[in-house]
Amino acid sequence: MPPRRRPASLRRWVDLWAQYQDFRRPNVSPSTYQRDYRKISDRLKALKAAAPHLGEAVEILNYLNSHYSAETTRRTMQQLNACGKWAATQGLVKSNPWEGLQTQIRRPPPGPDAWAAFTAPERDLIIAKFEADHPTLAPWVKFQFYTGARPEESAALTWADVAPDYSWVLFNKSRPGDTGIIQRTKSYRETKFPCNPRLTALLKSLSPSPKNRDNWVHLGPRGGNFDYKNFQERYWKPLVNHLVDSGQVACYLSQYHTRHTWITLALDHLPPQDVSYLARVSVDVIYRHYVGRNRKIVIPEF
Repeated sequence: MPPRRRPASLRRWVDLWAQYQDFRRPNVSPSTYQRDYRKISDRLKALKAAAPHLGEAVEILNYLNSHYSAETTRRTMQQLNACGKWAATQGLVKSNPWEGLQTQIRRPPPGPDAWAAFTAPERDLIIAKFEADHPTLAPWVKFQFYTGARPEESAALTWADVAPDYSWVLFNKSRPGDTGIIQRTKSYRETKFPCNPRLTALLKSLSPSPKNRDNWVHLGPRGGNFDYKNFQERYWKPLVNHLVDSGQVACYLSQYHTRHTWITLALDHLPPQDVSYLARVSVDVIYRHYVGRNRKIVIPEF
């Protein structure tokens, strides 16, 4: 039996995607709309200009797969499938030509370091190195290690989010580095994070006088919001790589792994349910990715 035809005019689907994008806009975060949805729109327009002869969904899949990475192709098919479902329910198309095509491109499994953590001594070495080489940046590094916050959450903090007595920090929004748009946290959760004496002392050292509640907690070297992406490339990567090369740190991990480090170490002292709340992530994720890593198994002689 010949395969089912899946007619898909690029001209038509560029227009349908624009309608779907407008439909979804109120229900997705501003950064998702600006970053991800517009990428699909730009990709479809580029595809229409480069290969206007393509008229079958499978042909378009094969073209994308030969010109883009597997993950980019998979995500494009995933979004077009969602658009196709919506268009069918709206009566704009008779059937969804993209149905099931994203399953032909498998997502690569995460690498072994996806949730890897620094040890506590490695954490302290990294902090000490920043204090010695880049003292104005050390508070950011300490805050990331001491709270496990996502960088975009820390970048969004203002002094209005910090208790007047520095006893808690409220994490309820984020500021993605690529868009700069203030929005809710990645998981849409919020946490009133209790400050231990170490974190309280850090916040007091950062607190300006007089203190404007609307000012950022973390400032860049020249004022303004802290650019954590620039920090990653310009400061974090070379410093941690130096520690790796000198044998003081086992392997290079990005600054996002300060979060994995906090969660992993926290599980030595707090129940998973509390870590879940404090890290704004589900208990299932805690058990699936962190609990097994932090357990220390001692094998007796037998």
